[in-house]
Amino acid sequence: MRKILLILGLTILLCQSVAFAHWMPREEMYVGGVGAGCTLGYVKSVYGEPKEKHWFNTDGVRGVTYEYSDTFSVTGRTGNQDPRAEDDLIVVGFSLKDNSLSTPSGLTVGIHYETVAGMFGRVEKSTFDGRISYSYPATQFPIEMTFYVDDKGIITEIYEGTDF
Repeated sequence: MRKILLILGLTILLCQSVAFAHWMPREEMYVGGVGAGCTLGYVKSVYGEPKEKHWFNTDGVRGVTYEYSDTFSVTGRTGNQDPRAEDDLIVVGFSLKDNSLSTPSGLTVGIHYETVAGMFGRVEKSTFDGRISYSYPATQFPIEMTFYVDDKGIITEIYEGTDF
């Protein structure tokens, strides 16, 4: 009887972890047509020149963050030894903190997280520095889209990041 209960308990735990193994289609991981894998030249063709540029060059990585407003930025990078021109740098992420843009399915800042969970399943909640977030990985791509929410579950920021 103990073995059956142990197996049953382990099966329940396994099923719970599988229930949280939700993902988001890569095609959904864009806002306003921009996301990881685009070039900064493409970003400029869509949004024009950024208001500010913040360059960084550390740990074998050279890159720049384009600030289009206080609420929208896009980051592109490459390896230090890669002679790529600025416009050819690959977008590795963005941050959106207002509802001026949305994903292809209409997800945006200001909606309730339950809308995301209804479309792509519920993922495990994370808390870091007092901020609550829900992160969805893409299948077959090293990209993750994170939805930061307030204490009422309203999305306050959509962030995308990648390791490529």
